[in-house]
Amino acid sequence: GNTAIGLVFAPQGSQASLDGYLASSGSEEAEITLVEGLKAAGAEEELAKRHLPILRFAKKKRCSLLALAPEPSDLETVKRGGLQSLDPERRDAYVSDAQGFIALTQDPQFKLYTDKSLLKDYIPSSSSLDEAATKAEQGNFFAERILVHEACATAVSRWATSRADSLVVTVAPISDVRFMGGINRRVPRVCQLLNSESLVDEEAVTTILLNPSARETLSESRFLRLEIGTAPNNWAYQTKVADYLWFSSMPKVNMLPRMMNEQ
Repeated sequence: GNTAIGLVFAPQGSQASLDGYLASSGSEEAEITLVEGLKAAGAEEELAKRHLPILRFAKKKRCSLLALAPEPSDLETVKRGGLQSLDPERRDAYVSDAQGFIALTQDPQFKLYTDKSLLKDYIPSSSSLDEAATKAEQGNFFAERILVHEACATAVSRWATSRADSLVVTVAPISDVRFMGGINRRVPRVCQLLNSESLVDEEAVTTILLNPSARETLSESRFLRLEIGTAPNNWAYQTKVADYLWFSSMPKVNMLPRMMNEQ
């Protein structure tokens, strides 16, 4: 079919396990085999189990399943030594648009996203690190995250551009899509590189946060943070947290300082 569900928790090496599950009877035994295959490929077992309702849905609706994440060993390499330490062939497997990948890091709006969102998740490995060591470790953290985002966007785009009228629903942690600077931002650029006639632009990518907390939007109050770029020196690059916020039940009124779209 032309509809797929992308899984950011699943290393690309687990694709065969996902395909095997879709071709199976869907029995409990098939699910156990799937979880074991995902774990063997480096996925967290608990995360795999939490995704089972989504995997069952995909099988029932005959959707494809896409393993999007880089291999754990490659991410460990980047965490230790930055992108330059990753074998060029491995890097090319994840990055189709090398020029765009590099250029994005110099974009003023992306720099705002990096400062206000991406690097907020960095936690020093030790309280005893000096300033130079902390800066180096933070740099490797940045490299690891942007590799994840580019690899996921590239895998989604490769699948989508090879099929007419395709739709990919990507299930990702909030931290990888909030403020529109992660996987979601990269998809239009990669799609247009892979297919010059692609109609995928920013309007074609919809970002929905499910049950977000104030903390997950990096708010320091009880309110959700709805945008970054609110100071006079960065108003030009103001970016919303997402297109939509979806909740399983009515959120507390004091979570939302205002309506995101008052139309």
